[in-house]
Amino acid sequence: MNRSLSSGFICVFILVSLAGASIADESPRYVIYVQGGDSSIIHGSEGITDIIVKDIIPYVHFSDGKKSLLIPDTLVQSITGPVNAAVVFSGAGGESVSLIRISNLSLSHENKVLTLGVHPLEFYEGEALKSFAREKNELDAIEVDKFEITGIYFEIIGTALENNNCLAQEIACLKADDVKACLGECG
Repeated sequence: MNRSLSSGFICVFILVSLAGASIADESPRYVIYVQGGDSSIIHGSEGITDIIVKDIIPYVHFSDGKKSLLIPDTLVQSITGPVNAAVVFSGAGGESVSLIRISNLSLSHENKVLTLGVHPLEFYEGEALKSFAREKNELDAIEVDKFEITGIYFEIIGTALENNNCLAQEIACLKADDVKACLGECG
């Protein structure tokens, strides 16, 4: 009897542990879309590739899948890597998609040029960029001079962005039903 009781406790412990792991997987997910114009790809050493996107639009689209809003592009600098993303190159000849892992980024020249230090993402397990995984191309095979528009979909998991006060306000605005919550010193 004592042995079956301890086996029962072990089973309950395992179930509670698995439930805890399942809850941890349900971290909030956000997608931030940044759009720019022409871009260039520079293959560097140690597997790091730089993607430079010019003429960034001054607002980015921020969404949690239920609600969305526009935020100033300067808040993109709050994103700390590594972050998964889909980069979509498009133009008159069609479009080409690549999944990447961003290790660092910078927004410069009066917030008009976005530079991403990336690694190609060979396998994607998440949900937010799942639709892009079916269409992905290798970053090495993309000829960016054929495309006029570059869009980047950042997948943000958890509350990593909430360390920035202004971005925390935007996230609260996204979650709120009251428009007054969206008015503040950041926007």
